Amino acid sequence: MATALSAFAPSYPALGASKNAPEGALAFRDEVLILLRRDFPDAPVSLTDDPEEVVIGRFTLYLGNLRRKSNGLIGIERRAAILDYLRPLATAKPLPSQPQPAESFADASKRLRIQLVPNEYEQQAPLLTCRPFSKRLLVAYVLDEQNRYQMVTRPIFESWGVDQQTVEEIAKRNLELASGGVQVHISPTGKTGRFATLADESGYAAASLLLPMVMDQIQEGLRTPSIIAAVPTRDILIAWSSDSEEKARLANAVTSYASKGPYSRSTELFSYSRKGLRPLNASEMAKHGR
Repeated sequence: MATALSAFAPSYPALGASKNAPEGALAFRDEVLILLRRDFPDAPVSLTDDPEEVVIGRFTLYLGNLRRKSNGLIGIERRAAILDYLRPLATAKPLPSQPQPAESFADASKRLRIQLVPNEYEQQAPLLTCRPFSKRLLVAYVLDEQNRYQMVTRPIFESWGVDQQTVEEIAKRNLELASGGVQVHISPTGKTGRFATLADESGYAAASLLLPMVMDQIQEGLRTPSIIAAVPTRDILIAWSSDSEEKARLANAVTSYASKGPYSRSTELFSYSRKGLRPLNASEMAKHGR
């Protein structure tokens, strides 16, 4: 199992990180703060509980991508790379005090994406436009932006004057088009079975569970009529063949990844086949040690 997991770990550096700060995260955040205060002293900067986030004005920036991008750079070259990344956020104008006309649906629809979020989001953001997906997950919609995305809220949705099904169909289609180049890694699990991973930092790996195009590709790679799939964090989807002898250990890995994060989603297990997607029943869960 450990050997198989190592096959995809290089493409997902955050996988298996503990709840504590990843190595070097705090030092890098301090480095970013020093540069922000020196080069953009007027930019409002604050911190969250996440050591890999910095709030710059109205933007919350995940630093993990920038930290890895600057690895190996030193001196002036390193500072320039970090500042180029920070500049658009640090110099962005604050939102106007008076409400402005909402972006039209014709314009916004080009950036729509579908997303899976924990059901706690509905309590944290009661105006979120969403629908139930499972016991622990909601389907939501976002507007994709560089290095981040904006959740679609009820005021935004209502200003468009379209129905939610239309929003969802376009959001799903857009993500499918953007997922054309995703890499699915297939590895054996012992004497029988195979498992697949789709892991990246686009922010939409878990949402691929909603895309038949991607799930069919995974199913083809696993070579079984039905597969088991899980999305323990936002940035990873794990699936395995129904005949895998390692199913209990894979299910345990899902629980482990979800508890460690970052961006935890769910420990739930789903069955996917040509008939569609459904949660595992009690008998199937028992076979996975649950």
